[in-house]
Amino acid sequence: MERLIEWIKTGLKKRKVKVFLVFLLCASLAWLINKLSLTYTSNTTFQIEYINIPEEFLLANTPKDEIQVRLQAAGFQFLGYELKPKHIQLDVSKVIHKDDTYYLTEDQIKIQLESQLNNYSTLMDFESDAIYFDFTSLDVKKVPVKALLDITFASNYILEGEIEIEPDSIQISGPKSQIDSIKQIRTTLFKSDYINTSFSNEIDLQLPKQLKGTTFANKTVMISGKVVKFSEQVIQVPVDVINLPENIKVRTFPEIVEVRCQGTLEHLKELEAEDFSVEADYSKVTKETDNRLSVKLVKYPRTLNNAVISTNEVEFILRRE
Repeated sequence: MERLIEWIKTGLKKRKVKVFLVFLLCASLAWLINKLSLTYTSNTTFQIEYINIPEEFLLANTPKDEIQVRLQAAGFQFLGYELKPKHIQLDVSKVIHKDDTYYLTEDQIKIQLESQLNNYSTLMDFESDAIYFDFTSLDVKKVPVKALLDITFASNYILEGEIEIEPDSIQISGPKSQIDSIKQIRTTLFKSDYINTSFSNEIDLQLPKQLKGTTFANKTVMISGKVVKFSEQVIQVPVDVINLPENIKVRTFPEIVEVRCQGTLEHLKELEAEDFSVEADYSKVTKETDNRLSVKLVKYPRTLNNAVISTNEVEFILRRE
């Protein structure tokens, strides 16, 4: 019986201790809340983020990345600033330019600081005079894009026209000392074998990575080409001898040469002998050439992929009048 009474007394004591601790905790929280709700004047640090830097300038060096301020605010506000530092934005487009110097005045900084405080905080003072900026002027120019290609076509297939690059030039912006040396921008290698259909592929550009403050309007371009099936056709073209002296005529053997043409069926159907010109230049005859003339194809339709004459020279005989 006595042991039971002792156990009950011990339990009551423990319960009293727990109740006491609960009341102590509640009282402490009430005291803390009361203290944090009071208004204080104290110092804190704001992190600075610079925004709206003019496009024609590069900020060479960040003037400062934080600012000490003295505020009048509730204790809750200061506790929040300690747990998570506040970020303040300074609008660089508001800078004053005077004698090659760019700066924000103390009044401008104060206005921007106050505009970003809530209604429960009042700016009393801040540790900063004017903030000066070290700008580097930027130049803008366009440079051509050069495609690096390693492509082959399937048998009887050709590229109609030229490889197209879109865009064929890109705009770059950066310090003049950096972008002056950039004459062109190359693509990464585009490799494809046995192509038999038209293609269009997005290709990365090889952009210089070591340049600081230089930006590129594009990082990729589109490479495309129209691929068509081709055929061959032979056209008979007369040889035209030029630069003959007066009272002299020549006859060539053969008088007509073959021109082997490669192109699409659509373009081959339109071909006529008048579309071609094969010339032999008599002024280039020497003792070494004897009675032979070099011939060359000087005109053919540019719609063809290729055109080749069957011979490089012809024989001739003179006929005087």
